[in-house]
Amino acid sequence: MKAEILDHANLMQASEFIAEMNALPECHIGYLGTSQNDIFQSLEEMNHDAESAAFIVREGDALAGFLGIDADLYKGTAELWGPFVQKKELMRILWEKALHYFEGKLDTYYLFADTSNQAAAEFASKNGFRLQSAQTYMELKEHSSNGLRKVSLLPIQRHREFIHLHDTVFPHTYYSGKEIIEKMNADQKVYTSDDADGLNGYLYAEYNREEKEGSIEFIGVNPSKRKIGIGLNLLEMAVHDLFVNSGAESIKLCAGTANGKALSIYKKAGFTVERSLNFYKLDIRE
Repeated sequence: MKAEILDHANLMQASEFIAEMNALPECHIGYLGTSQNDIFQSLEEMNHDAESAAFIVREGDALAGFLGIDADLYKGTAELWGPFVQKKELMRILWEKALHYFEGKLDTYYLFADTSNQAAAEFASKNGFRLQSAQTYMELKEHSSNGLRKVSLLPIQRHREFIHLHDTVFPHTYYSGKEIIEKMNADQKVYTSDDADGLNGYLYAEYNREEKEGSIEFIGVNPSKRKIGIGLNLLEMAVHDLFVNSGAESIKLCAGTANGKALSIYKKAGFTVERSLNFYKLDIRE
């Protein structure tokens, strides 16, 4: 039995296979949703991305395993979409195929799996991944509007301040301050808070119009201005804008499980815990 590259003709079958497995906590991978339509769109985007690739294993006509590698060749990093397998031994076949395919192109791999996903934990341990942190996935599905609310978005004259604050608060993360600036549009916004000293906090959120789903990606507050409610005010502003102005039906976010203060703020804003996940990292240079 060997792995092959996923082609466009098999996207629907793969999305059905992944949706069925990703709905189960013991198989769940955090980089993909549980809706088949959402997964199909993600696979279609990956199929058109020359940097990334997905691999499958078959047993007869049925799919028995899947592993996607969402790669950024410029950074030399990739997220693992899977492995999703019917039998544990298929993980090795898929992983060896992926490593060979991207040999010399990628240095770092990330895996984000439900804490109940023991197969992923064993895969990570066996292949040299290191547990980086535990994360809590939260979601808000209802919002009571308090009428009109001022929404403050990042103006161009504050770009430099924002980049400095973001890169200071989150020095090693998936988007730099400059990358967030480049992504900004009607659906990817930076909400801000300022005072006489300048920018004291921000929140970066993304909105998926097709899924009607918002995602809180970063909340950063100037270290000297913490504990005075800036984070909660930014969160309430973004939630209002996403629900009332954008038409979101749900908003999700992910926070460090050990960050009790942040989790308390999110719960105060109405978010509920949906899932707990472990974040693993493999650096093949080590």
